[in-house]
Amino acid sequence: MRTLILTTAILAGLGLAACTDKGAADPTQAAAPPAGAPADQQATAQTPAGPPSVNSTINWDAARADLAKRPASVQGVTIQSAGNSGPPPVPMLLPSGVVSAQSADRPTPPVVTDDGYFATYHLAKYDAIVNGSNKAYTSGQPATGAKDEMKFQTGEASASLSFQKYGASYTIDFECRQVDGGDSCITEKEARDFADSLFVAQTQ
Repeated sequence: MRTLILTTAILAGLGLAACTDKGAADPTQAAAPPAGAPADQQATAQTPAGPPSVNSTINWDAARADLAKRPASVQGVTIQSAGNSGPPPVPMLLPSGVVSAQSADRPTPPVVTDDGYFATYHLAKYDAIVNGSNKAYTSGQPATGAKDEMKFQTGEASASLSFQKYGASYTIDFECRQVDGGDSCITEKEARDFADSLFVAQTQ
C-alpha cells in the first residue's frame, strides 16, 4: 500500500514538471514585446515606408544657357531672395510678366530652402506659388519639360501644374481668391501660359 502511494506521488510530480517546461517554451509568450518597449518603436514598425527621395542631377549648363537668353523685359531686374544664403540648389524659374511689372505692391522675395525655393505672387484672380525642388520620388524616365508632359490638377478653389526641367521638379500652385465661385479661377491653358512665361532668374 505504501509503495502504491509513493509511486502515485512520483508520477504526479513528473507530470507537473512536464507542464511547467511546456509553458516556458510557449512561442506566443516568447514573441510578445517587452512591457517597457518604447511607443515610438512600435509606431515605426506599424507605419509603412513611403517612396524614397533622391537628389536629382541638375543640368546647370542648360540652365546657364537659358539665363543668358532671358527676356529683355527682365534683363536689368535684380532678384533679391530670402532664406538660405547663396544660390538656390535648383535653377530659379520666375514669371517674367509679374517680375517685370512696375507696381507699388512688389512681390514677396523668393525664399531659398535646403532643397529648392518658392516664390509667391498675388494676382487679380489667384495667388500663384512657384516651387522648385531637387528631390525626386519616382524612378521613371526623366521628363524633358515639354508642355504635353505637364500635369494639371484642380482642387477646391485651387489648381496646380507640375513638370520637370533641367532635372529639377517644379510645381505652380494657384489659390483662388474667390472660393465660392462656380468655376475654377484658372483654366489649364492659362496655367500652361503662366508656366511658359517662367524664365531662369538665378542659377549656379
